[in-house]
Amino acid sequence: MKTKIITLFCIVAIAVVSCSKKDSKPANTDGTLEGLVLADFPTNLANPNYLDIETKAGIMKDAAATFIATPNDANLKATQEAWKNTRAAWESCEGYLFGPVEDFNYDPTMDDWPVNKTDLDSLLSSKNPLAVTDIDPLETTLKGFHAIEYIIYGVGGTKKAAQITDRQKTYLSSLTQSLYNTTRQLQSSWDPSTSGNFSAQVTTAGKGSTRFSTRQDFFKALVGSMADICNEVADEKMQTPLAAQDSTLDESSFSHNSVTDFTNNIKGVLNAYLSTYNGTSGHSLSELVKVKNISLDAKIQSQINAAVASFSLLNGITYEKAIYANKDKVTQIQTAIRTLKATLEGDLSDFVEANIKD
Repeated sequence: MKTKIITLFCIVAIAVVSCSKKDSKPANTDGTLEGLVLADFPTNLANPNYLDIETKAGIMKDAAATFIATPNDANLKATQEAWKNTRAAWESCEGYLFGPVEDFNYDPTMDDWPVNKTDLDSLLSSKNPLAVTDIDPLETTLKGFHAIEYIIYGVGGTKKAAQITDRQKTYLSSLTQSLYNTTRQLQSSWDPSTSGNFSAQVTTAGKGSTRFSTRQDFFKALVGSMADICNEVADEKMQTPLAAQDSTLDESSFSHNSVTDFTNNIKGVLNAYLSTYNGTSGHSLSELVKVKNISLDAKIQSQINAAVASFSLLNGITYEKAIYANKDKVTQIQTAIRTLKATLEGDLSDFVEANIKD
């Protein structure tokens, strides 16, 4: 009887340990908080975000096909909405632009701006073939989000279905397919089920990763990307058309979507800091900071939220109008973003240097 009890105890104990292991994080996290963050970043942010981009690009491609088959204003509106939805998912990932998105030029392939309107018009008026295989080798300013935007919105954003020519429809079909193909490549590059995926480079940082020889290398790349998009929004996307007093230099001038673009870029910084996307979250850089410097974590989150909220100063005014009539408010928004950038490049970078150890 004693032996049976002992045996039963051992079986139960083994079962408990097995269940515990099954519910735990991958072994390469080695139980440290840094390791848990590395495991959760691809799972809770990168892969869901990239899959969302691919899914929404597919919806946009199908919406464009429906419009081309039945070219009415309702179907054009559906294509425009699908463009905005895909755009939102894409802009939010710019808070962590490292890895394949840079290595294989997926970013400029999909999102170079401003478009070369003169060359776009020249291509459309030519007899050059416009199949997907003809689109892919084009200059980046002739394809991607903004070439699609030009066709479906037009200058001023007032395009009607009847104004879109058959040649433009052919171009639109190939543009949306080409962009969808790129989003699939980007998603696959991180997909943990594919060979050589970049997720493994993150989860094994400092433990065999060929990209991040130390864990600190990954966190430096992450913080650097968060700061870079702040710089890009405040001092390039916003500043270039403001300084030139030229609304045609706005990132999404045809759709008047620029302010939404900028806002989603900064929201993407918060996603990167919290390791979250669409409500799914896990261990994060924020958690690492909070453990050792709760005031710094509060400062960073407060500044990100303040930068996002600052766009409400425009009160629904498009950026195309704001650069002329609301320069003071534009400057206030830039200041909020630059303040955040300085904290990321200063306090947060210093924290990583001092506290992330392999």
